[in-house]
Formats: sequence, C-alpha cells, structure tokens
Amino acid sequence: MVGQIMVHFKKTISFLFFISMVSVSSLPAENLTSLQAQTLTVFFDNNLEPAALEVLRIYPGVRNELENNLFWSVDFRPSVILIGDHDRFLQMSGSGFYLAYAVPEKLLIVIDCSRMNTRLFTLRATLKHELCHLLLHRHITKVHLPRWLDEGVAQWASEGIAEIVMGRKESIHNWAALTGGFIRLDALSYHFPQNEHDIVLAYVQSRSIAEHIITNHGKTGLLNILETMRAGVDSDKAIEMSLMLSVDELEQQWLKEQRSWNRVFSFLGTNIYTVIFILASFLTMAMYVRAVIRKRRYRDEDTAEDHLEASVPVKDHHRQ
Repeated sequence: MVGQIMVHFKKTISFLFFISMVSVSSLPAENLTSLQAQTLTVFFDNNLEPAALEVLRIYPGVRNELENNLFWSVDFRPSVILIGDHDRFLQMSGSGFYLAYAVPEKLLIVIDCSRMNTRLFTLRATLKHELCHLLLHRHITKVHLPRWLDEGVAQWASEGIAEIVMGRKESIHNWAALTGGFIRLDALSYHFPQNEHDIVLAYVQSRSIAEHIITNHGKTGLLNILETMRAGVDSDKAIEMSLMLSVDELEQQWLKEQRSWNRVFSFLGTNIYTVIFILASFLTMAMYVRAVIRKRRYRDEDTAEDHLEASVPVKDHHRQ
C-alpha cells in the first residue's frame, strides 16, 4: 500500500530548515529524514520511520473521510513533522498542553510522537484533527474563523479527539455547568486561555457547542455556517443566516441545555467517590458534634443533681 502511494525517495535535511518553517528559535541543528508521496510529505526523526510510513499509509483514508464529512476538497499538499523528543516539541509548540498543532499558512502539521497511543490519542485521530484545521483555513480565507468554531468542528470531525491532554474534561465540564462557570464565546474568538483548567474547558465547550448545533439544527446547519463563511460572510452573520439565531441566542440555548438534571446526574456519576467521601465526612462530623452535645448534657445533668442534693437539709433525729 505504502509502496503504491509513495514516491520512492528518502532524504535527510537539516532541522535548521524548520526554524523558518515553524517560526521558532533556538532549536538544535538536528537532521530529519523525509518521505514523500504525491499528496503528502512526512519529515521525521530517524527512529520514527515506522510512524512516518504509517502516516503515509493512513493519510488517503483520513483525507477522504474529511472531504466526505465537510464536502470540501483537500486541494493542497500538507507537510507533517513527527517529533520523537518531547522537550524539542515543547520548544516548538511553546506549551506543554499540546500533543500536536497545525500551522495553516504553511500547510504544516507537527505531532509529538512521544505521547502518541496514550489515553485516547492515536496517530490517525490526531492527523485527522490537524488536517481538519488546515482544510478549514484553506477554504475560509475572507473572514475570521472563531477559535471556538475552528476547534469545535475539528473535534467533531475527528470523533471527539482534541489536540491537548484532557484527563479531567468531564469533571471540568460538569462543574462549569453546575456553577455557571463557562467561558463566554466572544472571549474564545481569537485565543484560548493558557492555564490548565480554562484551556481544557475551552476545548470542551467548543466541542459541546458544535455537537449542540448538529443535534438541534442537523449536520447541514453546521456545514451551512462554514459554507457561508467561505463565501465571505462573517461568523456572527453566518450563524444567524444558517440557524435563524443570533450568536447570543445560540449561546443561551446551549447554556440552558447544560443546566439539565442529566448534567447533575452526570456530575454525580463521574465524581461518585468524591461525593461519597464528602457525605461521609459530613456524617462523621455530625455524629461527633452530636456526641459532644450529648456528653455535655449528661455532665450538666450530673452537676445539677449534685447541687440539688447539697441543698436538701438533713433531718436531726437525735433532737426528736
């Protein structure tokens, strides 16, 4: 399969080339190897050739799935960089949260292979997620694509997989629903927060809103938004034209959906041990307080009896 799609040549290039490609500095001048196909180029560390061959093998299927899902053509030839050293990837990404990232203006995908195949992250799902980013920005060029919509569509298209480590996403989502702690959509238009809690919440929100649109307005509703933006209509107007709702109305509709009893039960279910521990702590405290009060009451009763006995006069039988 790989032999059929791959142009059979393999070369080594200096890693310094990627300093200008990914706009980072102070990277070591290490060599990367490349494999090229007609539709894709993969650059990789020397020990990652099996992963590079896997990318070449799965790419046609990933591309076709995205094209069939979004009804847009992948009419470009992306480059994928596979990094085997997490510290080096950290230098490039600038954040420890990310497992991969896309650079749309350079048609580039960078993947941290040191953390692939852990949790729910696989090479295929990650490649699909990042390629979706490239595809969206390839076709939506006349207006700004909000970050929450960009990430929401990419997660939906890649079966819910994000590009960051989100070990507590359900708990964070449920807690935000119970406390009203969601981030406003207009605050997620250009940038996501950089602290761990809020960045996870931003990704969870983005996916949830995309799924909300599909559930209530159909897949066509979401695709109509993207197609309208592709034609040059800004996101607020595109949402209003496609869903017959303003962005504020969409946000309020989604927020109302989050405040359901199902969300309460979901929170209790995902935090059952914590809930049991808290209830047990309160019960223990209540029993302790009750025991202290009872002990004081008994002591007060004993003291009162002693005073009563001391105040009763003793009869002198000899005088009688």
